[in-house]
Amino acid sequence: MDKYREGLVNEVKSLAQSENMSDREAFFECYLNKLEESELVEDYHYLYFSGRSGNKNVQIDGYAYNELDQKLSLFVMPPLSYYDDRTLTKTDAETLFKRAKAFFFEADKVISGAEESSEGFGLAYDIYNKKMNVEVLELNILTDLTISAKLSTLESTLEKNVRIDYSIFDITRMKAMDDSQGGKEPLVINLKKDFDCDGIPVLPASKTANYEAYLCNMPGIILAKMYDKYQSRLLEGNVRSFLQTKGKVNKGIRKTILTEPEMFFAYNNGIAATAEELTIDDTPHGPVIREFRSLQIVNGGQTTASLANAWVNDVRHQSREQILKISVPMKISVVNYESAQELVPNISRYANSQNKVSDADLASNHPFHIKVEELSRRIVAPAVGGNQFGTYWYYERANGQYRQETYKTTASTKKAFESRNPKKQIFKKVDLAKYMNIYLKKPHIASAGAQKSFNVFSTWMLNEWDKNPNFVTEEFFKKIVALTILFKESDSIVRKQTWYDSYKANIVAYTLSAIFSKVEKDFPESTLDLQTIWKNQNISIGWSKQIRKVSKIMYDHLTDPNRTVENVTEWAKREISWKTAQKIDFSFEPEFIEELLNKKYVKTQEMAAVREVKEINEMTALLDVYKLEEDDPGFWKSLYDWGTRENIWNYQDVSFLKQAMKINTTPPSDKQAARIMQLLEKARSEAYQK
Repeated sequence: MDKYREGLVNEVKSLAQSENMSDREAFFECYLNKLEESELVEDYHYLYFSGRSGNKNVQIDGYAYNELDQKLSLFVMPPLSYYDDRTLTKTDAETLFKRAKAFFFEADKVISGAEESSEGFGLAYDIYNKKMNVEVLELNILTDLTISAKLSTLESTLEKNVRIDYSIFDITRMKAMDDSQGGKEPLVINLKKDFDCDGIPVLPASKTANYEAYLCNMPGIILAKMYDKYQSRLLEGNVRSFLQTKGKVNKGIRKTILTEPEMFFAYNNGIAATAEELTIDDTPHGPVIREFRSLQIVNGGQTTASLANAWVNDVRHQSREQILKISVPMKISVVNYESAQELVPNISRYANSQNKVSDADLASNHPFHIKVEELSRRIVAPAVGGNQFGTYWYYERANGQYRQETYKTTASTKKAFESRNPKKQIFKKVDLAKYMNIYLKKPHIASAGAQKSFNVFSTWMLNEWDKNPNFVTEEFFKKIVALTILFKESDSIVRKQTWYDSYKANIVAYTLSAIFSKVEKDFPESTLDLQTIWKNQNISIGWSKQIRKVSKIMYDHLTDPNRTVENVTEWAKREISWKTAQKIDFSFEPEFIEELLNKKYVKTQEMAAVREVKEINEMTALLDVYKLEEDDPGFWKSLYDWGTRENIWNYQDVSFLKQAMKINTTPPSDKQAARIMQLLEKARSEAYQK
């Protein structure tokens, strides 16, 4: 523990120094990054507020709002202990919980005593005026202390029709999370302990080297209580994304629950789920499930959420009596951690192939992200700042990938990996989406939360990919990194301004989009020099001056007393806010203008890079066509015959395949080879086995 504590203190001090923030905020960022990676929270905000409400002390250090769960998470911290190994007592915890609870339940008094331009005022205003639906208030203590044994169990309470959950993330809990394979706190559901259920009868259905499958009838009451307790933690990411977009309650499912519960099994398609482990016991009546480890629903999220919603909100319609009559067919695939990273997204994709989950909802596993990941592992950034070697910008396509690289390796191996792949150069899918939305002049979307921002970006990405999948080039990757550097440096600049007090993420998004927009308007023949940002791994003096100027203008816009939405963070999400911001005029710094490049020149470079990728892909395709025939003589004839029997070829397909069959006498061109390989993929999508 001493070694872990020392590492945590060093991480906090290093972040505080590099980002010009207090130790307290740096500690908050360190912990919340881990909680976000563990998928316990998303879209968090640091917001330190301390004051009085009548005769009560009020304090919060940050918050996160989950619209899908209608859950507001408030974070509160005691003073940091650093190297002092002390205990957080029950009395200490109760005091901190009371302070955070007072912020929520006495928001009106917070408003009367807070600065109107502060984030504390904005959050309290939204709470008091019910701008956010809050059914669950989650109070979280973040501390580098260890907790007292008396705090091992924290029961939820109900106050003014709001369920209050309590949680403490102490240094012991965070170390256990860090030490786990995926950096996650496993969700263990014990049916007897958690829901007073003796077990669920189950039948083994299939078994392979990678997974085991089981079938069961899940009692509706258990499913409803399970979702009510754990909420969207139970949902696989793509399903969560879908429900955030479409809504979690299905009217048809609700009607069946309330009026025809005995027909629920017949009408409902059931649920598909994955788990890392099931505890199954043999009984005189057959095998039963006693416990789930890391259960995730990959299909049937609306069914589950609708049952939970009816259980809680439709009591006046005798929903609980009706749900007792319901059972839901459930298929569970047990997949170990190593296989889960690839298998679970695939299971989700195929399980949702016949419902309304859109391509954008499922885009997290799209070849685009695989290509960006591949480029991030291959392209070395220029060595700068006196370093004798270049480093990598590590694209984390799946949560926990970076951690997994050094899991259970030696300290020297881990140090070597982190020196070439610095933690500060990790960027994730939601980061990429945010930076690209800002570049595409959609700061209101970038401000709207990680999931919405990712979905909007995914729609753009899918359209671009359909037009030309070769657009993901080395130049494109360098552009992404340059935008990442721009955002991080802008963040640092804004934080250091004398006028800055809050709303940094919104200010940065609007500042950069405003600059991009005005360059396009005032200099239609010119464009930004992102390549130099990549080469220098930093921004220029011209960029720094321009950001300082425009960020103050955007801050004034976002906090304008005459804005039509009171809460600044909500105002930043509105398109009308961005349209208003675009009308604000400002001048460009001479140094900034000098750095602009000729747009045709940059476009020519980009198109050349795309052509190069296309040519490489076509050459690779020709090699693949040769190799398949060489390894399996008659390969293309077999493919042609199979597709003819299945009636999947059109006239053009036949001509390409006939060319492939003549490969030993008249080889196809590079372009023809690329088309031939596409026909192989077409056949495989129709169940061709080779």
